[in-house]
Amino acid sequence: MTLQRGMSTGAGQRWYPWVLLSVIVSLLTACSEAASPLEQQQIHPVKLVTLDAGREAGLLRYPGVVLASERSALSFRTGGELAELSVSAGDEVKAGDQVARLDDRDAQSQLDNARSSYELAAATHERMRVSLERGAISRSSYDEARAQFLSARANLSQAEDQLSYTVLRAPFDGVIAQVPVDNYQVVGAQQTIAELQQPGSIDVTFQLPEQQVRQIDEQRTDAVRTSGTEVAWVEFSHGGKRYPAHYRKHDSSVSEGSLSYEVTLTLPEPEDITVLSGMSTTVLLDMQALTQEQKQAWRVPVSALTTRDEQPEQPVVWRYVADDPEDPQSPGRVEAVTVTPGRVTARGILVEGDLAVGDRLIAAGTQALQEDLRVQPWVKEQGL
Repeated sequence: MTLQRGMSTGAGQRWYPWVLLSVIVSLLTACSEAASPLEQQQIHPVKLVTLDAGREAGLLRYPGVVLASERSALSFRTGGELAELSVSAGDEVKAGDQVARLDDRDAQSQLDNARSSYELAAATHERMRVSLERGAISRSSYDEARAQFLSARANLSQAEDQLSYTVLRAPFDGVIAQVPVDNYQVVGAQQTIAELQQPGSIDVTFQLPEQQVRQIDEQRTDAVRTSGTEVAWVEFSHGGKRYPAHYRKHDSSVSEGSLSYEVTLTLPEPEDITVLSGMSTTVLLDMQALTQEQKQAWRVPVSALTTRDEQPEQPVVWRYVADDPEDPQSPGRVEAVTVTPGRVTARGILVEGDLAVGDRLIAAGTQALQEDLRVQPWVKEQGL
């Protein structure tokens, strides 16, 4: 029995290390299995922004003003009090339609006097002509009567013209763009009573800063103008529909009181809205199309731009690379893309680099990223 107990004790001593090793392996296995959720937690959620195909990033915005391509400032040749204002802004008129009329009482009185003088001079001239033929008067007397007749006829014609000048008529078919005067107002000669624009096309002008004008390449601009390439768009309301326009010209001299040059665009008159001369607009200009610089610029959030500790002088953005390109929400990794920062706009910063349409960039928290970090697109939950 003693021997058996001894043998049993020795066998237990031999088995104990193996039992202990088995327990340790089991514990390690359990720990390994428990670590999987922790590893999954190392996939960081990130907010992404996608680069689109539009030229929006390269468009510069300027305030502009509408001008009719064919327009006329209508005014009276003589001054006086407005007796009748026949049009308002937006009215369509035909050639010859009355636009406004002055108080014509003085002009009518002058015409009546001129007509009386003319009739008297005409009668005198006729009597003197008959008397001259009969030899009853001298040639000089007849010549004097004839001169008075011609003068009276000229005065009558002038008085008729003065009366006609009291009525302002449209010189061509068009639309009244604006009426800067009020009825019964006393106006002067050549003072604008109404502005008439001819339908068909409109011009839009805006001011381009001097430093940007210096970047314009004349050969490229001529090519754009000749080909009719669309390099600008016009918005007639904030965030409204954009209408393509063609680059027409820019002034060769600086605008008075500023360091900018006036640029003129032209476009067909929109059919779906009413556009009148003097209206304010927003111009979006593809400046790259007019300069020698043709690199693609991308607009990204300012928070997407950062630097790395090992290269603090080189700006980068972080691009998301999905494990499954077919699944936009699949986990993935990040990679740094070196970029050259450009102009800061109200909606981000322009950058140039090895980027492409459809690239998805990390939009926030970029300072904490590192190469090949595991991430997953963050999806906004409903109610958050």
